[in-house]
Amino acid sequence: MNNRIDFDFSSLTDIFQRPEPLNTFALERMEQAGHLIGGYEKYNCPSYCKQCCYGSILMSYTEFTYIMLHLQKNWPLEKIKELFRHRVGVLQDSGALLCPFLQEEASVAHCSIYAARPLICRVFGTEAAPCQEDVQPSGLPESIFYRAYNLLYYSNNNFIALELDEEWAVFEAPFALWCLADNSRETRRYLRALMEERADTFNAVLYDCRENVFFVFRDGKKVTLTNA
Repeated sequence: MNNRIDFDFSSLTDIFQRPEPLNTFALERMEQAGHLIGGYEKYNCPSYCKQCCYGSILMSYTEFTYIMLHLQKNWPLEKIKELFRHRVGVLQDSGALLCPFLQEEASVAHCSIYAARPLICRVFGTEAAPCQEDVQPSGLPESIFYRAYNLLYYSNNNFIALELDEEWAVFEAPFALWCLADNSRETRRYLRALMEERADTFNAVLYDCRENVFFVFRDGKKVTLTNA
């Protein structure tokens, strides 16, 4: 049986409230990124396979915002409540956060938000997300991937991050961590304490505002990244 982060995600109250300019930004940038890579989204994956859906699926704050908009527009309220009550924050045996949108029992259509999935899920089969199955990669040029990446992770040459406090900010993270980072001061404090106590960022990339570096926790140690 999977474990969960020790937090009641159904208690989040401010998670669906964002300034309208931020919503507009997310919609515009995701549309632009989708247009860039749209011609390369051609896969021949076997319908049974969902291997690339495991692990901590990382996304930008832009993509997280877009997913939240997608849920509000397309999902009934009770389905959203069920998602946060039972799926968000589930940990795999490896300790990685399970994507809450993975429909594990489905024989096909494994992703419940396929139209709003993050960039890394859209470039399946490329160098950005290598495939373990014997399928033909989509052939997305690396330069196109990074153009799309920059649209979602940067604005006016500044990276997009969400501050946890005066010292740490979240740059790239799984869905559950963005939920905590974007809800309230209390949940941000909880998130920082959780990561420090576990010495685990769940593969999330954080920014140390005082040291001016990106970092992750790996094997219980803080590891500085050369870039993000």
